Amino acid sequence: MRLVLVDDEKGIVDGLKKMISRYIPECEVVGTAYNGLEGYKLVQKLQPDMVITDIRMPQADGLDMIKMLKDESSQTKFILLSGYADFEYARRGMQLGVRFYINKPVEEEELRDCVYQVMEAIQADKAKLREVDDLKQEVHNRMQENALRDVLDLGNDHMDLVEELLRLARIRAEGSCFACVLLEFDGNVDALKEFGLQPVFYQIDRALERYREVYRFRYTGAQIAVVITHGRTIEYGELVRAIRRLKEALFRELKLSIAAGIGTVQERAAGISESFEEARNALSYKVIKGADAVIPYPEIKNLTGRSHQVPEEIITKLEAGLDNMDEAECVGIIREIFRGMEAEPGMSPADLQLRCLNILLSSIRKMSFQRLQQNDFLGRHILSLEGISRFRTLEHLEEWMVQVIRGIIAFKLEHHIPKKKDMITEIKDYVSKHYNEPISLADLASRFFISPYYLSQFFKQKTGDTYVNFLTQTRIGKAKEPLENTDLKVYEICQRVGYSDPQHFARLFEKLTGYKPSDYRKKVAERLNGFSHSGSEWFFQLIILSWKLLKNDLV
Repeated sequence: MRLVLVDDEKGIVDGLKKMISRYIPECEVVGTAYNGLEGYKLVQKLQPDMVITDIRMPQADGLDMIKMLKDESSQTKFILLSGYADFEYARRGMQLGVRFYINKPVEEEELRDCVYQVMEAIQADKAKLREVDDLKQEVHNRMQENALRDVLDLGNDHMDLVEELLRLARIRAEGSCFACVLLEFDGNVDALKEFGLQPVFYQIDRALERYREVYRFRYTGAQIAVVITHGRTIEYGELVRAIRRLKEALFRELKLSIAAGIGTVQERAAGISESFEEARNALSYKVIKGADAVIPYPEIKNLTGRSHQVPEEIITKLEAGLDNMDEAECVGIIREIFRGMEAEPGMSPADLQLRCLNILLSSIRKMSFQRLQQNDFLGRHILSLEGISRFRTLEHLEEWMVQVIRGIIAFKLEHHIPKKKDMITEIKDYVSKHYNEPISLADLASRFFISPYYLSQFFKQKTGDTYVNFLTQTRIGKAKEPLENTDLKVYEICQRVGYSDPQHFARLFEKLTGYKPSDYRKKVAERLNGFSHSGSEWFFQLIILSWKLLKNDLV
């Protein structure tokens, strides 16, 4: 603890220094002063933990010095030193928040006990400040994570909303480059539950420390999303090498195996979601590359560019058959695909294998990878290369594909996954009931057994809008009712509809309605008052008319 002594008698100052040095080794006297004004300037300069000060001194007494320092928001603790048993001094000291006094002449034991009490009070205050700081950091991290989730799932055609979310997350967008990585832990992730994500985050931060900012958070149960920002251009080859070093470090230090998809570098904030979609798409190719592969998006982009593609309408029919668990329909589509493959001349065994992989990737793209891993049959046949690599003839490949499709249907029946007659309606119904909960795109995808990437594309294709926009409109719509009919404060309504930051909520509300929440409430109240006033006039006129009619009848 750092300590300053203030007394107009040099002998007392020297004596206190000796006693503190001898009996209180935890404290260091970092400065001395001989009047209140000099003490005020010294404490401002050194910012000690505590000050032992006399009361009566020239230029400014000890209490005047304390008041000046308190006015400057000083956090220093004070011990008053006085030989005067004067209640007025004690009363003024208590008003200034001074709790500790030592009488002259100073006894070593009394000095030591008093200083130790002050040290305990200082440590307690610091602990409280740390708790407050930790809580503030936790709230900020949660808000930042929620904002980044929305950015990742939003799409690249809502630049204004992306910039608003980045401001909320306190992420600098202007003059920055961005890249996204999606990490997925292989196999049993119980080790993660045992020691938590902090050791993993530490390894991520170390591997990517060269970049200006690295944001990482759990995206789904076994996945961690990483968003990288840098002031200068991000050299893509170096980023890939850094992720490979991260993979090695996680296995070496934590015995964790990961696969990673790496999106391309984007020069605009609106490209963050595009880079993340690329990373998610690249990660899905672990089916081909292996369970612990690091997969840059350009590699799979080039791969799909060279492959023989199955027409999208046939894949759509296959997906519909799988949705309805119609085995006969699915087997018939596989047969149709292979008849087409027989008609294509010059296809090598490698071409055939790649075509089958593309069919499989397309047919399971609507299912979450975690769900697929739960099934032993699918794990052996779809999530490894063994099934395809051992077949060299078209006939054998066809039968293997049929068995895999049957395995997918059996898996869905086993896990009671319902037929998807109208998934968008189900999603909208679910959101309308759970809008006040933190339902990200990844959470929703997991609940409906569909990959986040596919759900994002499918939702926009069917509704013409992004999922994040739909959720925002739902929440703002739900906020109107309590604004119109209750006296709840705006921040209370904000929390009720699923937002944690009232300012962000207010900006979204104004963007969608044209009014701030408080102005919207006033407008509704004015409209109702106007209706009430006009209704009263109409009722009064009705009474007059009735009275006139009654009078005529009596006459």
